[in-house]
Amino acid sequence: MTRPDPESRRNPPGAHLGAGGSAYAFLFFPMAILTVFVLAPTIIGLGLSFFEWKGGPLWTGAGGWNLPTFVGLQHYRSLLSDPDIRHGLINTIAFVVGSVPISVLVAFVLAVAVNSPWFRGKALVRTLLFMPTIVSIVAVGFVWRWVLNDSAGILNWFLSLLGYNDPPNWLADGYWPLFWIVVVQIWRQIGFCLVLYLAALQAVSPSLYEAAAIDGATRLGSVRHITWPMVAPMTAFLMVTGVISALQVFDLVFIMTGENETRYTTVLNLEIFREFSYGSFGYAAAIGVLIFVITIAATALQLAAFGTRHPKAAGRAAK
Repeated sequence: MTRPDPESRRNPPGAHLGAGGSAYAFLFFPMAILTVFVLAPTIIGLGLSFFEWKGGPLWTGAGGWNLPTFVGLQHYRSLLSDPDIRHGLINTIAFVVGSVPISVLVAFVLAVAVNSPWFRGKALVRTLLFMPTIVSIVAVGFVWRWVLNDSAGILNWFLSLLGYNDPPNWLADGYWPLFWIVVVQIWRQIGFCLVLYLAALQAVSPSLYEAAAIDGATRLGSVRHITWPMVAPMTAFLMVTGVISALQVFDLVFIMTGENETRYTTVLNLEIFREFSYGSFGYAAAIGVLIFVITIAATALQLAAFGTRHPKAAGRAAK
């Protein structure tokens, strides 16, 4: 029998790549996908925002070239004076402010309650609250559109039983559509936030609560000075990802309002969709860049705010 060469044992196949080479090999495929589907479109969109282009093939045959026309900062100047963009920006910010903090806060309160020893039916509550998160957003939008229908909706039928026979058109009158869109978003997000908070609560040592109880801390004091600081990293994660997601809202607004779009319901991504429909690709790209800048700024501000907070031991739980 031939013994393996000691030199081959010391230098197995692929060893010349080293740890760094193996890491690069594993990173190549996901980085390629990220480059093709995220980085390249971002760069192209940024460049397109400086051009005017109606779309179509670049070469039209007898018609010659159909190249984008450079307009510089014209689209960005138009953004500053466009009332539709102003309304879309205000509504988008209102949607973010109205949905994200409330979702996180309500989910935290529910998670503390569900995680308590006295609570019964934890699995059932988790399932019921998490279900809206996994249901298709299209289905959610159409169901709520039916519930809020001004002529055949369940809500108006229920109000009629109470003697209120002249309700507003919930999806067309004033700020009511935006209000209900925020409500639906909160309803969808609570379950997701709840599950993550419950996972974070499992990492909080029971000894902290025991020590606080010995010191005479109340239940509310323990939640304030132990639970809330200890889940601060999860709160930061939910706030940052929630704001990023809310700034990209489109489908829920589009499905629930349908043809009833007004200046009270338009959002920035809806403006992008409209401009693309009109063939104003450059202007639509400029709106996309605006959303990108707002997202980066909001994320940076939140990371700076939450980065100064660290979980603290609960030796000073309030009485």
